[in-house]
Amino acid sequence: MKTTTLASLISIGLLMTSQAVASPSEEIITQYNLAAQGDEAKVEYVYQQLEQQIAQDGADPLSLVYLGSTKTLMGRDAFMPWNKMKYTEQGLATISKGLDLLNTQAIPLDQQALRQGLPESLLAKAIAGSTFTSLPDMFNHFERGYDIFLDLLSDPSFKQQNYDAISWVYIYAIQAALKAEDKPQAQVWVADMQVRNPNHSMTVQAEAMLKSAA
Repeated sequence: MKTTTLASLISIGLLMTSQAVASPSEEIITQYNLAAQGDEAKVEYVYQQLEQQIAQDGADPLSLVYLGSTKTLMGRDAFMPWNKMKYTEQGLATISKGLDLLNTQAIPLDQQALRQGLPESLLAKAIAGSTFTSLPDMFNHFERGYDIFLDLLSDPSFKQQNYDAISWVYIYAIQAALKAEDKPQAQVWVADMQVRNPNHSMTVQAEAMLKSAA
């Protein structure tokens, strides 16, 4: 899974709530970004930190999604085919648990902590979508990931977020649309980016992706 743009997102302060729940620290998220970019040495560290955090503080949707995505990175890096399958399938199951938990919660966006510039629920969906659509087809999660992007990028609350915080999500969504041979949808998303900031580096990257798919 390529996540070069994840590492460049700006961190915004944690909003405290009355209920103490686990949530990945900015340090763990930074290490995850490096792991997702290909730094295999970070993967086991991030996984252990997330497991320890959840064991101590309890599970929350974002932590479970990051934990599951990290497990798929273990599958990516595994040498033996059976370990690739095992780790990836375990990761997918953990992400699903995170999304299921998210669906049971009804915390308004303005009461959620901002992580990587996004409310936690939006970030959880974005990480899940990017993970699902980046895996090999044999894991049969591409359609689910693409559906996440279709719902997320049409959500008015998502569109209201700072463009720097959501531009990377558009990149993964456009990659997924092109993989799905849904070029009209990719064009719509590129047009959205052009309206938001035509000179932004992510907009330029999206335009190049669309052009190369012509």
